[in-house]
Amino acid sequence: MSAIASLTLVPRDSITELARLARTSPSSFHTYLVEHGGKARQEYDWSGYCMLYVLTYLEERGIDLEQPELNAESEAINSAYGLTTLIAPARRLVDQLDPSAHREEELVAHFEEMGVAFEESGAAGLDTLRLLRDTISELRDDQILLINIG
Repeated sequence: MSAIASLTLVPRDSITELARLARTSPSSFHTYLVEHGGKARQEYDWSGYCMLYVLTYLEERGIDLEQPELNAESEAINSAYGLTTLIAPARRLVDQLDPSAHREEELVAHFEEMGVAFEESGAAGLDTLRLLRDTISELRDDQILLINIG
């Protein structure tokens, strides 16, 4: 099995409508997302599972990427779009996601705990942290980063 992680920039003021469409019309949700969302500057080249494992790694370390005020929208979007994380601009995250603040060995160990051991898992983890940090640091106040793993 494989998974893809996509990073989409959406206008902050469209999140409520995205959540409404996710609850009522998944096909309209997808159309709306295509029409109003934009691709992040960098694409994610690793498997979506690598993104998922880095997100769980961060969560286990108390680094919460999602803001509580987006929980209802996130839940609605997850029901229609699969595993989705909504991230608002947050300067505190930039330092927490700095790859130099994490040890490659810890990332490798986390991947192994998840049952995925491969030679480049440490590099995949650090690349993912770098991409998240860079993308979040470029977010404008009127944007939300939507990460979908599917």
